[in-house]
Amino acid sequence: MRIRPWFLLILGLLLPTGVFAHPHAWIDLRVGLVFNEAGELVRMEQSWRIDPTYSHMLLEDLTGQLDGDTDIDTALEHAAERMRENLAGHDYFTELSAGERDLDIPPARNARLTLEDRRLHLRFELPLADLDITAGDRFSYRVFDPEYWIEILHDPEDIVFVENRPGCAVTIDEPRPDPQLIRYAATLERQDRSPVDNLGRHFAETATLECD
Repeated sequence: MRIRPWFLLILGLLLPTGVFAHPHAWIDLRVGLVFNEAGELVRMEQSWRIDPTYSHMLLEDLTGQLDGDTDIDTALEHAAERMRENLAGHDYFTELSAGERDLDIPPARNARLTLEDRRLHLRFELPLADLDITAGDRFSYRVFDPEYWIEILHDPEDIVFVENRPGCAVTIDEPRPDPQLIRYAATLERQDRSPVDNLGRHFAETATLECD
């Protein structure tokens, strides 16, 4: 069974191929949108909370790589930077648009990886100040893996936080994938097949910023 390359990019670590004979993982997504005083959207903050099983696997692999002079916090710091670099080639699994414009994804910064309640949390920021997005624009985003291997959905216990812009909130539209795509995606966990381009986009939530 071949491990999907993008899956390794997310995890940032190499684990034995047999571990993922029947892969399944999910990520709880938390997002913050930060405006400046001029009403410009300047930053998008993302937090990915990895499910307990894969968090445990990653942590075991991390601790197995430690030498006598490296503590776990330092190892997590280095792993976060590797994950940021690897995900850059995939736009951090993020799609942005403003009105009719599809936006280029800027380089992420301030990547951090922490262990909280037995789950790994990857956090990073996307600087948006150069994209000329204001509160009056219809801004939307999606976060998804391209092969529908890892499920990435907004944390049901959290809201998308909008900072410095009262009257603005984010609505989240659930995906409505074609049943044939659902059946096809299900086979990807059992068979080594070439996926449909951007298959995960059909299963992604669409988040839209709306302001009074």
